[in-house]
Amino acid sequence: MTTTKESNGFYFMILVVFIAIGYAVLRYHLLGEVPWKDFPIFILNKGVSLAGITLLSLCVSLGPLSRMGISILATRSAKKLMGISGLLLTIAHVLLSMVILNPRYFELFFVEDGSLSARGSLSLMAGVVSLIMLGVYHQCFKNGVVGKEKLVKFLTSNKFLLGLLLLFGAHLFFVGYHNWLVPANWIGGLPPITLVSFVMVFLAMGISLLGR
Repeated sequence: MTTTKESNGFYFMILVVFIAIGYAVLRYHLLGEVPWKDFPIFILNKGVSLAGITLLSLCVSLGPLSRMGISILATRSAKKLMGISGLLLTIAHVLLSMVILNPRYFELFFVEDGSLSARGSLSLMAGVVSLIMLGVYHQCFKNGVVGKEKLVKFLTSNKFLLGLLLLFGAHLFFVGYHNWLVPANWIGGLPPITLVSFVMVFLAMGISLLGR
């Protein structure tokens, strides 16, 4: 039974990644006008980002959902898989973003002299701090909890996880809020990936508040 549940968690994780990347390809390449030469970094980065935030949101939500009587992959191994996968995808997102962090791909993050705008600085700072928090969270559980009881208690507290989600939301907000409320500008009529990701974070926050 445990093996089956672990397999289900693995297949679900793979499905999330494929759907996220597929959404990015559909929106920007098939329905949009972004050339295929931009897939390996620019578009793949968007799909990786969506998959990472989705898995991390699920990781945070599994426990509260279970306490609310909704058992969806509610095993420790599934939660661990979602968390580690989300962390790795987030690291990949950061690395891919650094490769193309310039006015050509992130115009709104820069001002005319080539320096970061206030919006770009806020978004990047929120992203960096949230990544550090994720790394600390993962490292704490990596080798067990012996001698780390107080730290584990803090890292699993509602305040810490909500703070982490809030930073995710802030990062996403500053990246793409300018297009969220203008459906006429949505490529192919599909919501921006930043908006879809923000909704995932918002839902995770709501579930955490209700289930903790």
